[in-house]
Amino acid sequence: MRPRAAKKTISARTPVKGKRRKKLKPGDKLRIVLIAAILTAAVSACFLTVVFFHSAQSRNQSPDSAYERPDQAYEQPDEVPASQASPAEIVSPDTTPAEPSPSALSALPAQPVFSAQPAPPVQPALPISRGTLVFVIDDAGHNLRDLEPFLEINEPFTIAVLPGLAYSAEAARRIRAAGKEVFLHQPMEAVGGSNPGPCAILSGMGKDEIVSIVSRNLDEIGPVSGINNHEGSRITMDAETMEILLELCRERGILFLDSRTSSETAASMVARKMGMIIGERDVFVDNVQERESIIGYINAGLLKAEQKGSAIMIGHVWSPLLASLLAELFPDLREQGYTFTPAGTLINGIKL
Repeated sequence: MRPRAAKKTISARTPVKGKRRKKLKPGDKLRIVLIAAILTAAVSACFLTVVFFHSAQSRNQSPDSAYERPDQAYEQPDEVPASQASPAEIVSPDTTPAEPSPSALSALPAQPVFSAQPAPPVQPALPISRGTLVFVIDDAGHNLRDLEPFLEINEPFTIAVLPGLAYSAEAARRIRAAGKEVFLHQPMEAVGGSNPGPCAILSGMGKDEIVSIVSRNLDEIGPVSGINNHEGSRITMDAETMEILLELCRERGILFLDSRTSSETAASMVARKMGMIIGERDVFVDNVQERESIIGYINAGLLKAEQKGSAIMIGHVWSPLLASLLAELFPDLREQGYTFTPAGTLINGIKL
């Protein structure tokens, strides 16, 4: 008999034939963990995307949402009382606007009503009138050199020409050609007895002589708008002589400006008695030939213009500073609200 083969025993360590499992290495386990984590993250991302998209779609389609379109939230009222009118009514972010009706939605404009509209142009404020300034430049006729700088100033004023001098007639002609007003600067006797120059009115003269002298001077310088006195403190205090002169002015249709070389002048008193209007000087601007002094006197004239509406200021053609200073100051004075006019225009506007 053959001996029996020994019976094999299957233990836990002995693999069953046909079901052998491969033993995992440590590196394989790590890769499996990483792949599982990546798949989990991908699935989570997909889920969140679907949830967010669905939520956004619900908000856009919900008619009861608290978040309205800009053209609803910033809608202007159809009518606003005049006392409460404003460019646009903007709803506060903390206030939920009422839901508009379908008819209101259909009436909304194509563009949002809160879009900025161009503001209307601001109208410039009208300049404030601070007074009328009259500048009278005396003593023209000695030469033409001193006169020319004044003729280049582009503002209206008056230049008074002395008679009987070498350049009297030519100076008057050039002044008119430049568009300025011409006065006869009539020489008259002063209290001190100084010589007032040729063709002067002197004390003791009769009516005929006075009329003859002044008429001849007017013919030389004319046409003129008026007469003002050169010196003349003695003559202007003489009421009888002033009546003769003012009567001549009335006959010739010209004006009279009292330079007020004397505080005791009788010119205004005689004029009122005759029912005439005359002008009166307010300030001499160049008694002192210094820039600051001239500016100071002009400032005094500006104050008078503000107080009583106008001021007549007298300077002299021979002043080396005056023409350039006036050319410098006039634009600023006009910008400040002062206006300029010739003496004749101002005097004609004075009422009794």
